[in-house]
Amino acid sequence: MESTQRDVFQGIMYYYRENTIICRYAVTWKEEVDRELLQQAFEKVRPLARYFFQKVVWEKRECHLEPNDAPFTVRLGHAQPHVLENNNDFLLACSCEGNHIYFDWFHFLADGRGSSQLMTLVLKQYCNLRYGTHLACEALVEEQPYDIEEILAQYPESYVANDMQKDVTQTVEQEPRCIRLRLDKQSLLDAALPLGVKPFSALMTIFCKAGREYFGRDELMYNYSTDARKALGTPKALFNCVASFQRPITVTAEDTLETLAPGVDADIKANLTPERQRFRLAEQMGWVYQVYRQRASLKIKKRVFQMGEYISGFPSDFWVSYQGDPFVPADPELEAYITDLQTWVAADGATIGVECITLHGVITLCIENKAGRPGYADALRRAFEAEGVKVLEAVELEKAPYIA
Repeated sequence: MESTQRDVFQGIMYYYRENTIICRYAVTWKEEVDRELLQQAFEKVRPLARYFFQKVVWEKRECHLEPNDAPFTVRLGHAQPHVLENNNDFLLACSCEGNHIYFDWFHFLADGRGSSQLMTLVLKQYCNLRYGTHLACEALVEEQPYDIEEILAQYPESYVANDMQKDVTQTVEQEPRCIRLRLDKQSLLDAALPLGVKPFSALMTIFCKAGREYFGRDELMYNYSTDARKALGTPKALFNCVASFQRPITVTAEDTLETLAPGVDADIKANLTPERQRFRLAEQMGWVYQVYRQRASLKIKKRVFQMGEYISGFPSDFWVSYQGDPFVPADPELEAYITDLQTWVAADGATIGVECITLHGVITLCIENKAGRPGYADALRRAFEAEGVKVLEAVELEKAPYIA
């Protein structure tokens, strides 16, 4: 595959999905944000992060990326903009209001780990301009995207594994309810350590327990995302580098963290190996590749892709994405200026979507729930507290925090 094709292939599925997936980082600063200085920070960062200042150019049935020399403007307000409309063809946007800074981007461009590198760079530059600090602001490394044809050639059996014969989980598509959950990180570590499991495994297990209560059934299907950068040999990649795994689980009323977590943990650890991540990438992107190669219009490709993804068993009851420290690279001096950070992404492909990040010893989980009924925040609180994990907040928001 040519380099120009690889540049767009890593995210092309987000043009094929039914809904346009716009992601958001919402940063709470220690004091009111100066929009003019934030604008200056972007201008200084722009030559250091050229990947993010590109535009998609469509020619007949194909597209490619080109540099975008148009002005980039930091807006006022908190409402999430339609990034692909009235935005000078950029694939990202930034706005501020009071002591909040909002970074929004089209998922086609990057995953959370990739876009966090831009966010970190902009916030460091803002600190330098406003406070006279000397935080390092180095140019972002632009690594070459992976070649899906090489990966598929390495794992030809991935075509067999993705045979579209799986049972399909029926998702609910009601108006999303937004929930914010905050956990004491140390208490989660304390719950996981005696069992010899990863803290993320303990987190997933407790979500399964809450899911049983909320959905009212023992059989669940969950999905979790893993960062495949090391497996692909692109540790500093800015583009999408996610291998997602799905697992069914049976949860009974008698199950506890102790009985369920070892199985969840074994599955996660097995899937974190580079070999397994590369194979999974071949599985999940193999279908994307088949659609991408078709000599058809984008409209037809969208229909074919969505049908194939659905009948292959892609949907889940819930998915969880755990990024950990949101800043790349981590910088305690920068974090001292930030009091809170939240990540909001639409629950595409599941009834419930969960984004998790850690800051100042607190795990913040931003949840979109399309089940159409209340009670999930309370179910989560009960499930975590039953296992000794301290819940700092569990609230169903009156409206999505990114809507005006």
